[in-house]
Amino acid sequence: MELDRLERIIKRQNRQVRLQGGLYFLHPSLYESKHYLLISPKYKFMSFFDLHPTIQLLLDIVGKFNSTMDPSRLLHDIIESTKGMVEAEASSLFLLCDGGKNLELTIPTGPATAEVSGKKIAADHGISGWVVQQQQPVLIPDVQSDPRFQGELLSNPQFQSRNMICVPLSNNQGETIGVLQAINIKEDFLNDEMLGLFQTLANQAATALENVNVKQQQLAAELVNKELEVATKIQAGFFPQQTPDLEGYEIAGCSIPAKDVGGDYYDFIPIAEPNQYGFVVADVTGKGVPASLLMATMRATLRANIQNNPRDIVKALAQVNGDIYRDSPIDKFITSIYCNLDYKRHELSYVNSGHNPPYIVRTADKRVEELDQGGLMLGIMEEIDLPKATLSINKGDILMLFSDGVTEATNRAGELYSEENFKEWLLNHSQLSAEKMKKALLKTLQEYAEGSSQSDDITFIILKRSS
Repeated sequence: MELDRLERIIKRQNRQVRLQGGLYFLHPSLYESKHYLLISPKYKFMSFFDLHPTIQLLLDIVGKFNSTMDPSRLLHDIIESTKGMVEAEASSLFLLCDGGKNLELTIPTGPATAEVSGKKIAADHGISGWVVQQQQPVLIPDVQSDPRFQGELLSNPQFQSRNMICVPLSNNQGETIGVLQAINIKEDFLNDEMLGLFQTLANQAATALENVNVKQQQLAAELVNKELEVATKIQAGFFPQQTPDLEGYEIAGCSIPAKDVGGDYYDFIPIAEPNQYGFVVADVTGKGVPASLLMATMRATLRANIQNNPRDIVKALAQVNGDIYRDSPIDKFITSIYCNLDYKRHELSYVNSGHNPPYIVRTADKRVEELDQGGLMLGIMEEIDLPKATLSINKGDILMLFSDGVTEATNRAGELYSEENFKEWLLNHSQLSAEKMKKALLKTLQEYAEGSSQSDDITFIILKRSS
């Protein structure tokens, strides 16, 4: 067999034990043989041989470690293999916890398994603590006379420790993550050779634990990503799938979340009154999944209350506020701007609940007007005052409802896009159709960011009277 190919096998497969000096033991199953293989890529030699039964047992144990991705099963295999390798009466695996301050007895075997499982000791306590602090293995023929021994874990033990092997568990980065120990082992195994083999076993166990943890984290991350994909699709379904066709008006809207899902909301709401249509932009505190859940609540309660109170938007929003107050955490609230358009009379009524003021571009006068009438945020108090304002929309005028993700978009220097820049942009692009304005604004914000990550959800509605 070619050494280069064997080196590739070593890198690809897990069923091997690395010893000092660049030596590897390879399990026979790797190359379809009845013999084990000793190989040194560094010195370019290899040798086939049969192993001493103890070493063969060690390699078979390592193969077992690397054949499972179940953390509980792996811990059980480690501790049972530890006990069986040296024919011990008991064995235990301690893992560092609480930021390295304590050692937790993860899985013990022996007479007192149930009583001691899960117990914690200080990371510098007893023989196990000494092994962690010194990062050295120990073989102790007489535990009771060893000055490092701090007594049994149980106050009235029926089991007494006579001898012990205790070795550090070190990961691939050389960091100690715990200790592995066997207690009351067979006298024949109380020697330095077995101590070295036991340490090799512990090293492989630590590597296997780390590999399983990494794999579990990867699987968990993949699951979260899949769930976020589903949540993103669900949230996308909450936004309008098409714009309303209102005589004399052009309409466009969008929402670009800063994360997979966001807390901004916009909607076009049909109203059971002649020539009436509702428009809303809202912003939930926070970002991500928690904000998106509250946004879904906002959408449901707003649509229901607007349909129940089509002629009284103040009453509808007051009821929305009550629903949000009762159903959301104390530190969560929503800002919103809701507008009711009579597209025959060209009259707009709005209720602003703590949201940034919308703009109306008066194209005939070439100016941008802030609609600054407003009240408190939704959900901050059980009862709030929500004043309503009404205005006329002239031919060519443009209503801009937006979240602060527009004016607070940042560039690489951390500078905000600002309300001043946005007002100037609106005047410079007022000749465009609503749809073209939407595309142009998104492009402008993207160029302004200069490649920096989006800091907040970007949401807006453009309502332009065309005739």
